[in-house]
Amino acid sequence: MRKKLTLGLIALSFVLMAVIGTVAYFTIGFSSEDNIAKAADFDVEAVNKEGKVIGDAEFDLGEDLVPGMEKKEVYAFAVNKNNTTVPVEYQVNLGLSGDLFPDNGQSPINLEFERLKDGVWEQVELENTFHPEQDSEQFRVMVEWPHGENDIAYQGKTGSIHLEVVATQVDEEAEEEEGPPYITGEVAFKATPHGSTRVTEGKELNFYTKDDGYKFIELSVGDGDGEFEKKVGNITVREYEEGGITWFQVYTDHEYYASESQMWRVRDSYLDFSEEGKVIFPKLNGPHLTIESEALYNWFTK
Repeated sequence: MRKKLTLGLIALSFVLMAVIGTVAYFTIGFSSEDNIAKAADFDVEAVNKEGKVIGDAEFDLGEDLVPGMEKKEVYAFAVNKNNTTVPVEYQVNLGLSGDLFPDNGQSPINLEFERLKDGVWEQVELENTFHPEQDSEQFRVMVEWPHGENDIAYQGKTGSIHLEVVATQVDEEAEEEEGPPYITGEVAFKATPHGSTRVTEGKELNFYTKDDGYKFIELSVGDGDGEFEKKVGNITVREYEEGGITWFQVYTDHEYYASESQMWRVRDSYLDFSEEGKVIFPKLNGPHLTIESEALYNWFTK
């Protein structure tokens, strides 16, 4: 998936004191690349617990951080999509520095970042991306300081925590057809210029490239008792080369003019992809096999 636009939503930077209460500050900024998204289309904002938009403001951790303290919520906020109509994804980043958070990772303080999902707070894996499932996503920062043998060594020390939530515009995800087997849309077969056109739909379709490099298609009509099932039946399409020309030959269970004894084939250069999602095998003067399948169409054209 190619990213089109990145906006830094929240950059929360604050200093934690090990013993005394502290106040933390954060800023919010927006930036765009190449002006791809318009403001009317991308209108994401962050708000605090009271619903006020986060700008240059502050929040208080509320209580002293002391050894033995249980896990507590120190800050909560929401990210609102507002009028955003383009698809977005969020990413959470957390940077730690200072004496309270040594490089060896042996800090006595545990930090967690959580997201409210289906009424339950779930821990967010930092630096992972996820797609918002609601117009307003709720987040909170949790802090815990379990007792340790070396707690006194951290008395009076400070550390910096840089918390960032980034919203990024992404391409719309196309729904992929499940399969194989794939389920067709309409399938039509007209064997001769003056013959009937048999039509069916919702049939199982398989296709693959054989070891010799040629395409192979199988259409299974199942146990139905319709005209297509009775007059045409299962269809196989086989690609091969003869006389320097690549052909697609069609075989059916019941249609005499497309059988092992009667050749019904189309040059590969005649294949018609002019209708989105349809693969047409046309012969001169009207006969054709048409299969409606997005998966088959993409297999031939992409």
